[in-house]
Parts: sequence; structure tokens; C-alpha cells
Amino acid sequence: MTAQPKRERLECRLSAEDKASIEAAASLTKVSVSQFIVDSACKRAQTLLEEHNRIKLTGQGWQAVMAALDNPPEPNEQLQRAFKRLDEDEIWE
Repeated sequence: MTAQPKRERLECRLSAEDKASIEAAASLTKVSVSQFIVDSACKRAQTLLEEHNRIKLTGQGWQAVMAALDNPPEPNEQLQRAFKRLDEDEIWE
């Protein structure tokens, strides 16, 4: 796999304290400040995007979920057997 050429540039202003912290952290991880910032920002961006995209509901879908939480169905036979196995196996101890 070949690395994509880096052609884009992003600039930001920060306090002297923030810059010192970033430089110290980059030094600890033995990467350049630039690479540390890119890695950190990309990781945070990916996390936020995954969280945002995890569940998307329409208004009607949201109402259905809320109704199910407010009025859960009675446990079916399979669920009752699963609870019984949990009690018998004592896996929580």
C-alpha cells in the first residue's frame, strides 16, 4: 500500500501552554508535533463520526423505540430459559 501524498495544510492558533503540552506529548511518543496533531485529530474525528453514525432513526423509529422501552413485552420462553441458566450456572459470582 502506498502512502497518499500530503498536499493539504491546516493551521491553528493555540496558547503557549497548549503548545508546550502537545510538544511534550509528541516527544514522549517519538513523533513529530505535526504527526502527533494529525494522529490525535484524526482519531478524535473518527470516534465522533462513528458515534454520530451509529444509530440514525426517523421520528417514527424513535417513537417505536421509546414505546418499546416504556412497554416492554413479557419475557418469552427462550429468555426465561436464559435467565434460568444464569441462575443455575452462577456465572456472576
